[in-house]
Amino acid sequence: MSKLKTTFLYILSSLILFLYFSCNRNTETSKKNLQEVNSEDFKVSAKDIDNIKYTEFALSNLSENAIENWLKFHELQEEITLLKKGEMSFFKDDKAILEGLITDLKNEIPKNLSTSSILVRLSVLETAIFKLEGISSLSNVNKEVILNAIKDVLVSNSNVILQMNKKLEKDSQNIQKPS
Repeated sequence: MSKLKTTFLYILSSLILFLYFSCNRNTETSKKNLQEVNSEDFKVSAKDIDNIKYTEFALSNLSENAIENWLKFHELQEEITLLKKGEMSFFKDDKAILEGLITDLKNEIPKNLSTSSILVRLSVLETAIFKLEGISSLSNVNKEVILNAIKDVLVSNSNVILQMNKKLEKDSQNIQKPS
């Protein structure tokens, strides 16, 4: 009986060790595979951004003239152009720089564009930018969530431009009231 117990304990110990090392190898392999999948899930390319469907508005000639000296708006447009190319470093880097740009953007708005309709759209753009900044700084967010945040920024920016175009177009109309 003693020999039977010894054999049984030996087999049981071997089985436990075998299972332990098998599980450990599978865990390491799973972690490696998960990291490979996740890194692909998080990469956003210019092609991904090109596939985002939204209506993009360009600045009218009136708007171009009105914002000629609004340097922070031009700086923001450069960053959004880079964002369209898949370059998100501005939205991932130092939050203080981003906050400074937004603050200066609002403070330096030309007087003829400082209307509630444009300021509200700038606030929506600000919110979308900070949402993108927050999402892009997370390590476990998939590509779809990041693309939705990018779309929000692009749509919000386009709406600011549309509103500026509409406001300046309306201001340029010379409608005479009947006497």
